[in-house]
Amino acid sequence: MRVMFFSAVIVALAAGCAVTTVDGERLRIGSDAFPDYVESVFRRQNEVATALALAIEDEPSGTGRYAALEAAELELLTACRGLNELAEATRGGEDPRGLAALQRARVAPDCERATNRGV
Repeated sequence: MRVMFFSAVIVALAAGCAVTTVDGERLRIGSDAFPDYVESVFRRQNEVATALALAIEDEPSGTGRYAALEAAELELLTACRGLNELAEATRGGEDPRGLAALQRARVAPDCERATNRGV
């Protein structure tokens, strides 16, 4: 009984929570559009992370551009940590609708902003 009540509270809270995308769109976390948004941010973040890694590899170390690229990579990794953890957990069999998954997914707008600053 207690577990069912707790689950109901989490579902109710998640249904009322929302995030605002970089474009200003407000998405309810419980909406059908939210997982698509999170996935699109995650995929774009992977593209930018790969581009940054290649740019860092091609840039001579010790240059100002090298330092800027490393700083951008660190910012991206930090802002997108939750989405990367969510992807790993989902691959490991964790239910992507659980509370931990929701908490990780809430960073999507921060990740989106860092991704847009990218390379």
